[in-house]
Amino acid sequence: MLEFKKLIEDNGELFRDFHEMFEQVPPNPNSGQQSITNYLELLAVLDRTITLAPTYSYTSPLVSGVPMYGVLAPFCNTQAGYHAFTSAKVNAMFHKIFNEWTRFLVSPASRNVLVETEGGWFSPEAMQVQDDRLGMSFEQAWVCYPEKDNKGFTSWDDFFVRRFRENVRPTIAPSNPEFINAACEAITYRVASGVQATDQFWLKDMPYSLDHILNYHLTRIPVGREGLSLDYHRWHSPVDGRVVDVQVVPGTYYAGRLDDDQDPDVISRSQAFVTAISTRALIFIESDNVNIGLMCFVGVGLGEISTTKVEVREGDVLKKGDELGSFRFGGSTHLLIFRPETQLTLLDGPEDPEEARQVGSLLFHVDNAPVQ
Repeated sequence: MLEFKKLIEDNGELFRDFHEMFEQVPPNPNSGQQSITNYLELLAVLDRTITLAPTYSYTSPLVSGVPMYGVLAPFCNTQAGYHAFTSAKVNAMFHKIFNEWTRFLVSPASRNVLVETEGGWFSPEAMQVQDDRLGMSFEQAWVCYPEKDNKGFTSWDDFFVRRFRENVRPTIAPSNPEFINAACEAITYRVASGVQATDQFWLKDMPYSLDHILNYHLTRIPVGREGLSLDYHRWHSPVDGRVVDVQVVPGTYYAGRLDDDQDPDVISRSQAFVTAISTRALIFIESDNVNIGLMCFVGVGLGEISTTKVEVREGDVLKKGDELGSFRFGGSTHLLIFRPETQLTLLDGPEDPEEARQVGSLLFHVDNAPVQ
């Protein structure tokens, strides 16, 4: 944090931004909650945060699981905050801070929140929410060992990337190439076609800019997109095929599209915008179905550490449902990108638009006539 403090104080523009963001932030609507009033207090809070694992709080969903974002969110929706959080130097400093936090979150000491007491992820309140989401108990849904301490999880990270038990999320129609399956446990956010190679993705309606999303690797392909839920953080192949390229593109952590909404969670409202500027993993797959051809899975980190861990490499042969990688530690979203000649129909999902599609379920039907 001393290095971060020196960066702010030695750079005139950042020194201005880290003062003005506190002047521009709206008043805290919770009069009983202490507010951070300057960058020194902010650094002190961040310094404390990276010594702790996230705790569960149903009454504060913004902070629960992503405490760093809970601290920074009010400043993300200010002009000065946007300038600061898009700075390459600031994001490099966040990266250093998060590396330190990672060492704790993968250590056994981080299991102190994997408990049944208040604030623990196995508390009655947390268990009830997870049971309601999945329609089954935690022990039925997840690979764990209830008879062991912390249900057998070795760290906070081990809990965060927990796996479903076999057959809880089966891959539907695994041998039918006319269907594309859901790659993540996710809420469908948007399906777009006719996407431009380069677009003004910062505008209010946030059109996608493929050159930016794909790091100028491929252009002119429609986009299907979902926002990842809090429950399951692993990615799976939506098609049979072969990995032809893998890239991890560095980016921002807390830059969102500015708006007038009083809700501090601006990053969640910036779904399209952040795909072009946030840290993201690109996995290009040549589908065995020639009507699909080349497609791309894009895993995007949103806020917090949001590390993307890729488990495949160029040349790997995939079957539907094979694991591609995972999100670690923080919020996240993803896209599936296809060629313009691939004709797709989005299939019906859950009746509740806020309910996640199940990973491995049917997502798209390929409408092109089968090639003889």
